[in-house]
Amino acid sequence: MMPISRRRALTLASFVVATPLLGAESGAEPAPRPGSATFDMATFTVTSSGDADAAFAKALAAVAKTAADASKAGPVHIVLNLEKNASYRIKRPLAFRQLHGFELNGNGAQLINTTRSGTFVISDCSHLTIRDLSIDYDPLPFTQGTIAAFDKAALEITVRIDPGYPDDAALLAAMAGGFFKVMDRHNRALKTGARDFLSPSHVARISDGLIKVRLQWGANDRSPSQLPIVIGDVVAISNGGAHAVTVDSSVATSLIDLKLLASPGMGIIENGGEGSMMLQKVSVVPGPRPKSATTDRLISTNSDGSHFTALERGPTFEDCSFANTCDDAINVHGFYYYVVAKTAPRRFLLSPKWDIGLVAGDDIESCDHATFRSLGRSKVEQLTKRHAPELKAKIAQLWNNRSPTTQPDLIYDVTLQQDLPLRVGDAITSLTHAGSGATVLRCSFHACGRVLMKAPNAIVENCQFTFSTGVALQAGSDIGFWSESGFADNLVFRGNRFSHCVNGANELTSGSGTLGTIYVGMEPPESAKGFQDNFENRRVIIEGNHIDDSCIYAIFVSNADGLKIADNVIGQTFVRGNAFGAGEFFRIRPDSAIYVGRSRNVEISNNVAARGRIATAVVAIDPSCDKRSVHQANNRLA
Repeated sequence: MMPISRRRALTLASFVVATPLLGAESGAEPAPRPGSATFDMATFTVTSSGDADAAFAKALAAVAKTAADASKAGPVHIVLNLEKNASYRIKRPLAFRQLHGFELNGNGAQLINTTRSGTFVISDCSHLTIRDLSIDYDPLPFTQGTIAAFDKAALEITVRIDPGYPDDAALLAAMAGGFFKVMDRHNRALKTGARDFLSPSHVARISDGLIKVRLQWGANDRSPSQLPIVIGDVVAISNGGAHAVTVDSSVATSLIDLKLLASPGMGIIENGGEGSMMLQKVSVVPGPRPKSATTDRLISTNSDGSHFTALERGPTFEDCSFANTCDDAINVHGFYYYVVAKTAPRRFLLSPKWDIGLVAGDDIESCDHATFRSLGRSKVEQLTKRHAPELKAKIAQLWNNRSPTTQPDLIYDVTLQQDLPLRVGDAITSLTHAGSGATVLRCSFHACGRVLMKAPNAIVENCQFTFSTGVALQAGSDIGFWSESGFADNLVFRGNRFSHCVNGANELTSGSGTLGTIYVGMEPPESAKGFQDNFENRRVIIEGNHIDDSCIYAIFVSNADGLKIADNVIGQTFVRGNAFGAGEFFRIRPDSAIYVGRSRNVEISNNVAARGRIATAVVAIDPSCDKRSVHQANNRLA
């Protein structure tokens, strides 16, 4: 099928046929323009006695009927205009299914979700647009306050809830396994030196505005890089739940001027399908103070700000803002599928993590379980699925020390076009459903987790990162824990600005291998140590970035073949004055602003870095690199 541009596709989706009038039951009038239908939410609100859920049910039923009728003749552009600056309190998600060319025009309206559920569910849609709308939650899906007391082991912590923030039983009961973050109100960020991840095992209400949190491990059971908690520390407590915006098996969804002010889980998630989502002027940031509150919100989303899995084409972000996401701001990736058995030449039984992302016709890349090198590429000729309870124990072994599969007895029976020398425990990943072409332009990220680009042909350019909890910008395979693919291929990180990043404690521990404000490498299984024996990150460009006041290396790259690091301006690194345990994972002692490990065909030129207490050189090259193909020129200390 010949590809067409997003703009061309949107144009084609807008017209051609006249739209039939709605029946008298809805009372709505379509716009007179041929090939389009326009509905005004006010028409449905007035007949619903102020019940927003009822009004939306009527409106979406009218939209679905018009779309179904129009599909017999051809595409039709359908617009639902919300009332200007209106506020709608909803209890149920708004579901859009099998719509083509539909637009929800918010007109500055706000959806307030009152049940901590999802807000939008979009499935099997094409060229659907949501614009000029904000989403918030009341009651909020998180809480916050200050530490009033804790026991000797810092396992049981009493928290005084900030006025205006929730402490209802339903919320507290859902906190087990979530996040307990020590924050800095002034920077609205993780407190420098705090552990990135503490997790409650139980949370209970003691009295009005007072709760007790029992942690899974002591808050002061710490590494040298972690500061202890103290009475008066500010904390935010949350757990992952329903996602605010879910998009499944859709193509060319557009989110324009959408403001997402809270979410019980991820802010925006897209799973499977052709993808190619466009996000323009989207804000995922904390909303205003709740009624009667005297403090600002410390959280926007309870987990990732946005997450994109197993798509043919990755998302494009333009002029977006993310702040205070509890986990990654952006994550674009595919999945690994592990070999359970080889049953014949070219034929393999695979274990998926999720039942998504690999279909007949996909191009695939292989991955050796020991070195993580490619064992070759092929194409999926046939794929069938079946449940195999007799293989359940064998499947479980493959997921030891990893985030477990959600499909404990599901098998993909796959035949490849060309045979590959795969053994039990090796993996394959789809190159077709990997989010290729993910693009992030002119966006800002404050106090977020990572921007993760595991997709090929990705670019992050002219963005701003401040007070990132850990690594700010990352690429490369995570075959170690999350089983998210893949390695970088044709990656560009250019013209970005970073300040005060990696301010959490975790990256400075001896077990961490992710050691830069910008990091390109891989995350191997727990048992693996040091630089892994591969060069799988290919064609990587890191140029023209400004990196100031990093708590760790400014740039750290490993496992690359074809790497260019040029024209970067680096201020102080290791600004806490100590490297703590950073580098011990690779048996290195930090003394530079840039570090390159296990790579070849490398060019490092025209980079400037400030001399500091730790960094006394601009660049350090690990002995594991192919030094004959590493070239340096005009790098200098300022």
